[in-house]
Amino acid sequence: MLSDIIRIEELRSVEQGILDVFSNICDTNDLKYSLAYGTLLGAVRHHGFIPWDDDIDVMMPREDYDKLIEIWHSQAPKEYILDCCFLWNDSVNNFVKIRKDNTTFIPSEAEKRRSFHKGIYIDVFPGDRVAQTYVAKRIQFLFFSLNLLFNRGHGSGKKGAIGLVEKMLLYAVPKGSQKAVSDFFGRKSRHWDKDAPIVFPCTIECCRHYYPSNLFLNLQKIGFEGKTYFAVRDYDTALRIEYGDYMRLPPLEERVWKHHPILIDFEHNYEDLVEKGTT
Repeated sequence: MLSDIIRIEELRSVEQGILDVFSNICDTNDLKYSLAYGTLLGAVRHHGFIPWDDDIDVMMPREDYDKLIEIWHSQAPKEYILDCCFLWNDSVNNFVKIRKDNTTFIPSEAEKRRSFHKGIYIDVFPGDRVAQTYVAKRIQFLFFSLNLLFNRGHGSGKKGAIGLVEKMLLYAVPKGSQKAVSDFFGRKSRHWDKDAPIVFPCTIECCRHYYPSNLFLNLQKIGFEGKTYFAVRDYDTALRIEYGDYMRLPPLEERVWKHHPILIDFEHNYEDLVEKGTT
């Protein structure tokens, strides 16, 4: 539909504006970052957004990610909000979103009831080092899993023993303590050898994807929607880890807008729309 095309183009423009602010702060403070996931794939295969996609993902080494959180409020324009999971009790992400104030992007009915800012955003994923030994890797994976479980506050939906254990753990830890428990396991899973492979523990599946230890060395600029941003030099390896034969286009039926929102506004926060009765 024409209205969808217009909205996705405006959405992409706002997201790229957020990316520009993010990249400028990273450049000013010598923080490493790279386009990631579908954004990196889009840059390589389409020189911009994947035609049927709209979101922007970036990744950073954990130490640069932590520094970004530390300096954001003193350096970012006030209309750009760093949405950290530890700021909101009902956040279900263990990574940062950078949002544009006076905008709204609601992907589902459930998000309307959550307390965090609901503006248009980009995702920023931190990379941690992988543990060295087989046993340590299994323990680290367990810590990743518990971090995700208690941050979400609900199970993965799996049946059998895993689903039962998830329910028991969530029942055993009071709701008010789950964020603190999640943060504890998140911290326990970090600080391994700096020469070890890198993992981005934002989902269970991502916890199984190990990237080369030198992923963020010798970053290069890559074109994206008429501008240039940093990207990992060996993007071929990074993309094959995530997508396999990434240059092959998906079937036509899969080329659809996957983040189609139920509500989007480019001038107002969600709370303002509710107050005006326009939602």
